[in-house]
Amino acid sequence: MRCRKLAVFDGKKAIRGGIPFVFPQFGPWNFGPQHGFARVVRWTLERSPERLPSGDMEAVFSLMDNEITRSMWNYPFRITYRLILREKELHFHIGVYNPSKDITFSFNLLLHTYLKVPDVRRCQITGLHGCTFIDKTRDGAIYQEGRDVVTINEWTDRIYQHTPQEHVITNVVSGRKMRLQKYNFPDTVVWNPWMDKARECQDFGDDEYPNMICVEAGHVSTPVILLPGTAFEASQILQVIHQQQQQQQNQSLAQSSQAAAVAAAAAAAQQQQAAAVQQQQQQQQQQQQAAVQQLWQVPAAAAAAAACWNNYANFQTAGVLAFKMPPSCGGLCGPQNNCELCSLNSN
Repeated sequence: MRCRKLAVFDGKKAIRGGIPFVFPQFGPWNFGPQHGFARVVRWTLERSPERLPSGDMEAVFSLMDNEITRSMWNYPFRITYRLILREKELHFHIGVYNPSKDITFSFNLLLHTYLKVPDVRRCQITGLHGCTFIDKTRDGAIYQEGRDVVTINEWTDRIYQHTPQEHVITNVVSGRKMRLQKYNFPDTVVWNPWMDKARECQDFGDDEYPNMICVEAGHVSTPVILLPGTAFEASQILQVIHQQQQQQQNQSLAQSSQAAAVAAAAAAAQQQQAAAVQQQQQQQQQQQQAAVQQLWQVPAAAAAAAACWNNYANFQTAGVLAFKMPPSCGGLCGPQNNCELCSLNSN
């Protein structure tokens, strides 16, 4: 994160850089400054930076409605903004509360995160493939992102909708990777003014656009509607990915892939074994059927079987049902072969 060299710190104009807090409006606003008033008014320091038992540093800020905010947006509200600094991580926890008993209001909310980069053209942003986006450089036309990773090579101002909870931005400060994780922020804004638009900004150096990129978590394509007495919560985590972490992650992914490959191979072997057993059973069944077929093709056997069937019909008429089908002799009738019907008949 960084501030522009020409950023103005007069307490009247938004500071160009860092992480401006966009509320209650995203974009141009008829009732106040662009992106709302939260990034230009003074916040209250609720809790000074202090070290937690975990070793992390924490600070809490708040913003409530006052004469200035009500002159632009006449609603009662309260925002708490909790920041936690960990080693290579920065956590943002936001709560917006509507204290009214009967008034509902709607708002936009966004963290306008500026990231310092060596060369924006070498940056890649993950997690946007397949998402629809509103392209503000083309009169708000809606497209679908087809790239696996998003790169910046021109003026870019896009609102990606229904984005996943994690993005990775490559080639940030010192060529590292930055992981952005978000909760209850359905949109991701990607912005770089490029050469011509940078010249139009008085507080933006003409040569600074290659060294910055904005990847912003927010709720802006549709407003948040907050009922009386309810609250809205959202959060973001920025994490620098070390090379060692990346190697561990890659190793974990490789191990997962290897485990998946082993499981797939085992499943394939199991399927092959089952198929072999099934094939063997089918072969045995075919052999049995062929043997029976060959047996019934013997004329003597056929004649004996016919006699056996005639006797069976007589016995069945007489109510004797002890005969088992097929005869245990396989059709070669005779007492010496243990045929029940033939044994009964011979008696």
